[in-house]
Amino acid sequence: MINIIVMGHGGYAQGIKNNLSMLLGEPKNMYFLDLMREDSLADLEHKMNTLISELGESDILFACDLLGASPFRLAAIYSATNPNKAITVTGLNTMAFLELGMSMDLNLFDLADRVIETTKASVSKFPDPTHA
Repeated sequence: MINIIVMGHGGYAQGIKNNLSMLLGEPKNMYFLDLMREDSLADLEHKMNTLISELGESDILFACDLLGASPFRLAAIYSATNPNKAITVTGLNTMAFLELGMSMDLNLFDLADRVIETTKASVSKFPDPTHA
């Protein structure tokens, strides 16, 4: 089983949870951790490590809000030290999170590739004068 941990700043993760709950119902195998203004990085790291311990040996896909920021760095360090069971992606949009909420039939690395491609494919503009 793949568990998804969404991590971000100032309510980002809770916002993704609320968004998915409205569109899909309560997301399964998805967990949401926020770094709030009053939290230290050690607080977030403790929350992350506690959750990972509770999840056991399952694979983990971390979905973080910003490349290089504190939640991303914590997830990336964990992924680098556990390369066969964890991967970190960043910058996903709602379409990709919806796919994470529905698609659990892929392996960890294929799922990461798929949601990155979904994000890229779903960015658009309207109207598009180049296709008029």
